[in-house]
Amino acid sequence: MTMSSGRISLAALALTALFAVSAPLEAEGTPWYAARLAALGFQVYSSPRPAQDFVASGLDGSKTALSSLKGKIVLLNFWATWCPPCKAEMPSIEALWKATKGKAFTVLALSDGESPSDVSAFIRKNGYTYPIYVDPAGSVPRRYGVQGIPTTYVIDKKGMVLARVIGGIEYDTPEALSIFAELADRP
Repeated sequence: MTMSSGRISLAALALTALFAVSAPLEAEGTPWYAARLAALGFQVYSSPRPAQDFVASGLDGSKTALSSLKGKIVLLNFWATWCPPCKAEMPSIEALWKATKGKAFTVLALSDGESPSDVSAFIRKNGYTYPIYVDPAGSVPRRYGVQGIPTTYVIDKKGMVLARVIGGIEYDTPEALSIFAELADRP
């Protein structure tokens, strides 16, 4: 989000509105995953929204488009090496990544506004193996209306955003491992 003279840009407001929870969830017609994701701390959208496509740069220089991950559940995580809540949740994301190996699930962890060399050094030091990408300009989080990090989105196999959470959570609890495995296993 950009601020100029204390004003929020219209584009940032539109994106924030796009990813805001549109209405309280009702018991009838509520998706099967809603209560379980909400119990983990996610805001579940009453109507899933198309994820905005982007191309992310891997630490090895490779490129990956979000749209190329259709057919998998995507945990889109915006983070930074200097962010204490981001660092606190990373071991649990690693555990989730390892627990979902071989399933239709992936992580797309996108470092916000940091150099590839800084991110690479941090990842090597901590030994994380899940997919890490960099966005040195911080343009993708702005497009998603991210106002604080970590912010994480759950994207379904069709490329629809199901839910988001602002702030760090634990992804390696039995409840979290179970819901992400079940999301990955369902068509």
